[in-house]
Amino acid sequence: MNTKAFIAFCVLLLLLANPIQAAAGGLSGAPGLVGQAQGAENSASVTFAQLGYADSVLVGPLDGTRKTFSTPANWQLKPGGQAVVDFDVTLSGADVGRFQQGGEAYSGTLIVSFNKIILGYIQLSEIGSQTRTFPIPEGATTSIRESGQHELDIQLNAQLDCVYDIRTTVVVKATSRFDLMFDITSPELNLSRLPAPFYLRNSLLPDQTLLVVPKSPAVDELRAALDVMAGFGSLIENPFGISLVTEDRLTDEQLGASNLIFVGMPGSLSRLEGIAFPAPVSGGKFSDLPAESANDGVLELAHSPWNPNKVILLVSGNTGEAVVKAAQAAGAGNLFTYANPSLSYIRDVHTLSGNAPIVEDFTLQDLGYSNQQLSGIGIQQADFSFFAAKEQLATDKGLLRLVYYHSGLLDYGVSSISVELNGQAVFSVPFSKDTEQVTTAEVKIPTGLLRFGENQLRVQARMQPDLSCDFSGFSDPWLMVSNQTALHLPLADVAVRPPSVRLDLSGFPEIFMTQSDLGDVAFVLAENDPAGWKIASDLAYDLGANSRPAISNLAVAYAADVPEAARAAQSFIVVGKASNLPFVKEVNDFLPAPFNAETNTAEEKGMQVVYRFPPNVSVGYLELAPSPFNPEKLLLVVSGNSDDGIGMSGLTLRNSQLRDRLTGVFAITNGVQVDASVGIAHFSNVGSSIPGAEQAVVTPVASPQPFTALAGPAWLLPFLAVSGALLLLIIIAALVGALRRNRTPRFEDEPKEDVKPEETK
Repeated sequence: MNTKAFIAFCVLLLLLANPIQAAAGGLSGAPGLVGQAQGAENSASVTFAQLGYADSVLVGPLDGTRKTFSTPANWQLKPGGQAVVDFDVTLSGADVGRFQQGGEAYSGTLIVSFNKIILGYIQLSEIGSQTRTFPIPEGATTSIRESGQHELDIQLNAQLDCVYDIRTTVVVKATSRFDLMFDITSPELNLSRLPAPFYLRNSLLPDQTLLVVPKSPAVDELRAALDVMAGFGSLIENPFGISLVTEDRLTDEQLGASNLIFVGMPGSLSRLEGIAFPAPVSGGKFSDLPAESANDGVLELAHSPWNPNKVILLVSGNTGEAVVKAAQAAGAGNLFTYANPSLSYIRDVHTLSGNAPIVEDFTLQDLGYSNQQLSGIGIQQADFSFFAAKEQLATDKGLLRLVYYHSGLLDYGVSSISVELNGQAVFSVPFSKDTEQVTTAEVKIPTGLLRFGENQLRVQARMQPDLSCDFSGFSDPWLMVSNQTALHLPLADVAVRPPSVRLDLSGFPEIFMTQSDLGDVAFVLAENDPAGWKIASDLAYDLGANSRPAISNLAVAYAADVPEAARAAQSFIVVGKASNLPFVKEVNDFLPAPFNAETNTAEEKGMQVVYRFPPNVSVGYLELAPSPFNPEKLLLVVSGNSDDGIGMSGLTLRNSQLRDRLTGVFAITNGVQVDASVGIAHFSNVGSSIPGAEQAVVTPVASPQPFTALAGPAWLLPFLAVSGALLLLIIIAALVGALRRNRTPRFEDEPKEDVKPEETK
């Protein structure tokens, strides 16, 4: 082999080795999706970015930003901490030169306060990147918010922008941080603060909560668990680290690391004994339960015996009915407590009845609301609730008359008001000089947006002050929503299912949100199926987070015993493997892709491409159809050929990236890809036909699981070292050979290397 061949071979090896080295470096250094607060004992440091905040841009003459966070339930902040502010200062305008050349001192100021206590001032005498540190004194460590959150305010005052042609811009960086000192205390036990301490908004450190049910729960106990999940979803509205597990599957590690919510009758949960509840459990019974509370639901809090920094909530009662009452109350929040804030007895819970009174015209004042004033810079909102009867849901003449007025301090270029009904935007308009006076805006309510029972009306204002230079009498901008705001909800011509509800998987969970308390939704589950129960509980949480019921009233049935009353009145969400669900055998012929009970696979007759999966490959199935018992209700099957496959189906419904790929009435998923049927049903209302054989849509998406930095295989580094050494030896050998050949006579057939190609004749 000649010299050029050796060199080409070596270069090829280098090119092949470099991608391996690059990939190894990328895997070892890849960050996780969510940064965690770093801390030693009794101290912690967390950046604004780790709290979810991006850089904040402040523009003179006046502007501000606020950062809020919660501390873990067992932390008590103490003096000795500090706020470290990283920021950039930029000046622009015709008069900037006179300050940059040192002729005059620029006097813009940042005012930094923590819990309304001023920590200090920053004189903006320099441009560029800067850092300032502010100690947090004793008087500032106590929260001023009802929620217990702490807040940092940074206000820009750049009044020289009004005197000179200068534009001051300050960027408060997300690298700014809190260095906090704290004492460890026992978490507060107060039912009136639910969902705290299990969930704390903008918490510095994420926490884990396990919802524990008996090994073999009764139907009412499982129903109560799902009502707790839906209720917490309604209270929190955001993703939350809560997961259902059966008591027998609890590990010692989980017991010590988690907050726990036990749901069930005292005789069904063996670990309740020894926990210091106000109403203790002994021998499978409440030992100190008042006689008059024998049929009451019981809610009580205690510190965990496995970790005193964790909290246990018991949702219980002597009967299944009592457990359900306790669960519905726990999910409602704002619990009333008296002598002992960690104990509450629930005598009864009034859920939505089959009929509601019909009131066609009413004002917010009629509902008990006073005028609502929203004040402050940024986005502010007010929420109102009202009831609608079934006969009003399909009206096409619904009307909202919004009455409002506001201060004259707004920047009309960027300030606006908007209205949402049940989470859907129905109105948005900018503020103007005219709307400073009492203004009435008539907003038509789209047909199908109302739901039976409680409806949520949200008025939101985006208020930015006018950056004028008249500071006399300056105050925060405000908006007044008058309680003379009125609703007109006439009876519909025909009380039918709203036409906006389509038979389409992409409509989950909204297609199941036709009743405000979710009382027309029933989960059908298999017995002895903890994996299926967990998925059902996750879906219940999402239903609650989206529909925000005041009190969740979900129904649950085991697949072998679905009540006749439920069949006629409720939509079904069926979770589990087909072979474990007798109910699926009943409805199998009505599904878009009937199941083979022996293999737990669906016969994909709605797909143009039909797959054959190896026995060890898990896949999930999602199927949607009109209920065969009531065509105005829905039947959703969340299934798979294995427990993992069922989990993939549940994840597809919950993950927005995957859910956006759903369409039609049938889908297959492996948790990363979604293959969905596309046909007539995609454009049809409830009761339409099964989709035809159209081209399937196969859409890969990024994995929805949180990314974790991966370690390279153990052999990779030794392989690279050895291959590198061998490569070096090959190169040396090639060079030595080349030098030797340069000292030997050339053969006649060797080309002369000093002859240029263009000179060859």
